[in-house]
Amino acid sequence: MQIRRVTARNFRGIRQTEWRLPCQRFLCLVGAGDSTKTTLLDAIALVLTSRPNVTFSDADFYNCDVSQPIVLRVLIGDLTTALLDAEAGFGMWLTGLTPSGELEHDPAPASEECVMLQLTVDADLEPSWTVVRHGAYDDGMPLTSGRRRALGLFRVDERVDTHLRWGRGSALARLTDGGADAAVTAVRRTSRETVFNNVGADLQATASQVATAAGTIGGGKFTDLRPGWDPVASASPSALLLHEGTVPLTHAGLGSRRLISIAAQELATQDGNILLVDEIEHGLEPHRLLHVLHELRKRSDQRCGQVIVTTHSPIAVQAMVATDISVVRNDRDSGVTEVTPVPEEINEAQGALRAGPSAILARKVVVGEGATEAGILRALIRRWDDERIMGNVPTHAALGVAFLNGGGANAAIRAKVYHELGVTAALLVDNDDRGVDKNIDAAEGAGVSIARWQHGNSTEAEIISVLAEVAELREIVELAANHKSSEAVCSHLCTELPKLSAQEDPCSPDAWTAAGCTLDEVRAAIIAAAGGGSKRKNSDKAWFKREDAGETLGEFIYRHWNHYRSTHLGAELIKVRQFIYGDKEPTDTPKP
Repeated sequence: MQIRRVTARNFRGIRQTEWRLPCQRFLCLVGAGDSTKTTLLDAIALVLTSRPNVTFSDADFYNCDVSQPIVLRVLIGDLTTALLDAEAGFGMWLTGLTPSGELEHDPAPASEECVMLQLTVDADLEPSWTVVRHGAYDDGMPLTSGRRRALGLFRVDERVDTHLRWGRGSALARLTDGGADAAVTAVRRTSRETVFNNVGADLQATASQVATAAGTIGGGKFTDLRPGWDPVASASPSALLLHEGTVPLTHAGLGSRRLISIAAQELATQDGNILLVDEIEHGLEPHRLLHVLHELRKRSDQRCGQVIVTTHSPIAVQAMVATDISVVRNDRDSGVTEVTPVPEEINEAQGALRAGPSAILARKVVVGEGATEAGILRALIRRWDDERIMGNVPTHAALGVAFLNGGGANAAIRAKVYHELGVTAALLVDNDDRGVDKNIDAAEGAGVSIARWQHGNSTEAEIISVLAEVAELREIVELAANHKSSEAVCSHLCTELPKLSAQEDPCSPDAWTAAGCTLDEVRAAIIAAAGGGSKRKNSDKAWFKREDAGETLGEFIYRHWNHYRSTHLGAELIKVRQFIYGDKEPTDTPKP
């Protein structure tokens, strides 16, 4: 049994969605906060719930507007023989699903036989479950809680303790097949006898006083009024709870309780039922998270059911096969939710997701080409956020924007992948490597916003080439010395400034002047040394090829923004800022 399609209208944060699920037994939904991932699981759970009564409120309607009904539909395929039965199952109410994904009123020979289950809620807040058919004009067949129970949906969410008890619909109850009721009945009878035989004198005295008072006012004649155990108290099998020794498992940690719940439900779903797990990482250490993901995927492949999970964990994203993942996006203005599976034909998808898993957990992502650019972004975004906090406007985090290191030559490829998966992407990149031009053009063609330095410039060259003051050049040298050591920086400058004598300090402006070096010569030497050397570039010798060093450059740009504002670098960074915070942002970055 597998869910093929989920349709929702006017339900919570979703005004409309049609999710066409890939033909897979293990699926993971990812996306930014409030992208309606959990709402999709709620829709499935409500349609397939075995509970006879579910309470709804106005808040369950999109924008609390009860004038439009809630309509939830779940199309289920890969049906078992029992479900296809004409009398006990849904055999008389089947809908066809063509190989191209179109629905049919009656299944054609080449189509899959499916059943479409529907839940509607009107302004009266009374839910109605029915079996419907595509294009049907009648009201459908009522869908009882017993028939829904036969579908065997299980869900792991914040109500995890449900499946640690023998309650109605729990995994333990399904596995026990009625033995819990007999056990509870026996315990209840024993408990009644125990209470009768161990009543304290004060309790019996109170009961005798009530008997006398009741007789006085005509309430009746009582000869043996006494305290006792309510014969219907704890009559439900939910009174039975798993214990480790004498300790109830409800006292265990959240992660352990969730895993025990999953284990119990897995045992009870061997006939092809559907398991939903919201926020699979909740309460789990990384090693247990990776293990449970591996086990769930392996077991789903070996059985005929389906497992659907959601996650906010980059660790979980990194661990999965890319095609197991579907990205959920909700347009807050229109209320339309879209679910985009990672298709097999997206080249480099696996590498992009494992290198930058946080990207698909965001609404937007800014990809810095390498460590230097990523560090610059981190420093500037923090500064921009500080200004926005003072202005009482949302920060990048509140807007769902991530930024990350693109890994150098792969940055444009990865930005394009994120954008194609529905995460609006921007790329900050230098301009001294012609080998990446093709990938950058492809990313821009796909819709990625590109911020790039002037032709031929590395990031170091773009920052340093416009500096016209000796003091600014000296500051760059000092920043480099803090990361690479004074000895290393001086050695690099000696190589680039042959006019200097061996006795002169190559990091000293006075030495530059004494040696007759022009400002252009010094600037060119610093650019070359910062990039790893002019004769033979060596990334190990480069001054700022680490993210923390890039942050230092970002702080330098921020401090000297009045100088950079009118430059090409300033214009590109303004583009980045506008991308992060929205087009309504001012075209000027804050002053330090």
